[in-house]
Amino acid sequence: MGALKADAETSYLGTLWWVLEPLLLSLLFYIAFSGGLKENNTGSDFFYFLICALMPFKWTSSVINTSSSSITTNMGILGQFYLPKWIFPTATSLSLLVRFLCVMPIVILLIILGEHPPSISWLYLIPIILCQFIVNIGLGYILAALTPIIPDLRHLIPLGITAIMFTSGIFFDINQRPEHTQAILSINPFIEIFNAYRSVLLQGDRIAFSNLVYPSLFGIVTVLIGLTLLIKLDRYYPRLPA
Repeated sequence: MGALKADAETSYLGTLWWVLEPLLLSLLFYIAFSGGLKENNTGSDFFYFLICALMPFKWTSSVINTSSSSITTNMGILGQFYLPKWIFPTATSLSLLVRFLCVMPIVILLIILGEHPPSISWLYLIPIILCQFIVNIGLGYILAALTPIIPDLRHLIPLGITAIMFTSGIFFDINQRPEHTQAILSINPFIEIFNAYRSVLLQGDRIAFSNLVYPSLFGIVTVLIGLTLLIKLDRYYPRLPA
C-alpha cells in the first residue's frame, strides 16, 4: 500500500498511470505496427491483443526494476539494525501485486467495452496471475541479490526488460512463427502467461493448466535460487559501500 500512496504523492494521476502507460503504448504500437504485425488480428482486435499482454508486462517490468534496487536503496538502514534481506524484494513484489490487482478491473472494463463479453472462464485469471506473481518474485529475488554485488547489472536490466517485451509474443502470435523460432522463443516463460490472458479475456476459453506448468516451475526455481542467494549473502550486504 505504501507504493500506492507514493504514486499519489509523486504524480497527479498516481496509480492511474499504470493503466494509461500500457494503453498509450498499445495505441502507439497499434498505429505503428497494426499493418505489419497484426497478422490474423484485424481492426480493434489487435488493440485488445496488445492490451492483454502489455498490462501484465508492465507489472513484470516494474517488479524487475524496483526489486533490483530494493536492497541498495535501503542500504542506509542495514547498518543500523538487522533485517532479513529477502524482506525488501518481497515487500516490493507484494505492493506491485496489489497495484496490478487495482488496475485489473479497469482492464477488464476496457475488454468488455471492446465487445468481449464476461465469461465464467475469467475465473482462470486467478491461477494465471498467481503463476506470473511467482515468476515475478523469483526474478526480483535474483536481481535484488546480485545487483548490490554486481552494480553493472543496472545497465543490463533495461536491456533484459526490452528482450522480454520483444520475445514474449506481445506483438505477434508465436504459433504463426516457424517451428525453430517457436522452439527458441518458448524458453521465455511469459509467452504462455500472456497467451493465457488472451485466451481467457478475448476468446473466453478455459486454459489447460498444463500450459502453466513450465512458467510455474521456472518461477519456483528462480524463487529458490533467489532466496538461497539472499540468505547466503545476508550478512555481506551491510559491508558494501552505501
